[in-house]
Amino acid sequence: MNDAPAAPALTALADQAAYAAAVQLAVDAAAAYYGPGTSPLDDDAYDRLVRGIEAYEADHPEQVLPDSPTGKVAGGAVSGDVPHTAPMLSLDNVFDSDGLKRWAAGLERRLGRPVTVWSVEPKLDGLAVSARYRRGRLTRLVTRGDGSAGEDVSHAIGTIVGLPERLAEPVTVELRGEVMMTAEQFEAACAKRAAHDGTTFANPRSAAAGTLRAQDRPYVCELTFFGYGALPLPPGDASDLAERLRTLPHSQIMEQAAAWGVATTAATPVAGIVATTVQEVQARIEQITEARATLPFGIVVFSERILKKLVLSCAVTWRTCA
Repeated sequence: MNDAPAAPALTALADQAAYAAAVQLAVDAAAAYYGPGTSPLDDDAYDRLVRGIEAYEADHPEQVLPDSPTGKVAGGAVSGDVPHTAPMLSLDNVFDSDGLKRWAAGLERRLGRPVTVWSVEPKLDGLAVSARYRRGRLTRLVTRGDGSAGEDVSHAIGTIVGLPERLAEPVTVELRGEVMMTAEQFEAACAKRAAHDGTTFANPRSAAAGTLRAQDRPYVCELTFFGYGALPLPPGDASDLAERLRTLPHSQIMEQAAAWGVATTAATPVAGIVATTVQEVQARIEQITEARATLPFGIVVFSERILKKLVLSCAVTWRTCA
């Protein structure tokens, strides 16, 4: 097998007219996805389109349109009126093992020290949300929105597997994670929608996005939550929880979330692990890639052309532990 890095797939744009059309298509697709969940593009097609837009803009910076989705959370399609306690940022990606090494080296330069411990876990293909608990009770559910503020979707509380209405301890905390549909949930949701109006959802991710926001449907579709982070929620409780959440390594924070009753990837075939070298990170990425086709839920893959021995972009989230 050739181990040379594979160029990420993109939609080539020949001229300014093609670029303008691509921007409009991307804006419309993002609005449909984050609105009713009826985007005409699947995730791979949308990602190829946006990469094509990025490539064209890099070559023609004077032609960049203000509506361009590049550099915007959710392609600029969503905002919100509930401020986040801390920004909900999007992820960067790499496309091969050399890119992973460069990313790790750049991180160590910014930190000013070597990273000796890493957490490696899958990037699940869902919708990022924050779940706010007061004294152990789930009081508010907010989408990522534009990263600074999101939409209140608290009406969905009680319909999401893995996101308990009460935690095992009466703590005040904010949990962040992905809301998604498993293959089984997606099949059931399509059956309910077909029985209602004869249509089906385009794909699990769009179905999850539309379902999370829906308030007036005559049927309820089940969703699933997997946590990927926890942070103090002001004003916090009287314990040392806030300090522990600021200082504990990511892997231990996820163990704590699971102990509270929140679903994490720990109970899945692609559980998060702790690695001590970039080589171990790379090996875990390859294992997750191998397992992808057998999973009951989606993980994000931007380019199916990437060789199996290379890092599938954004298939894994890397977080430093030390």
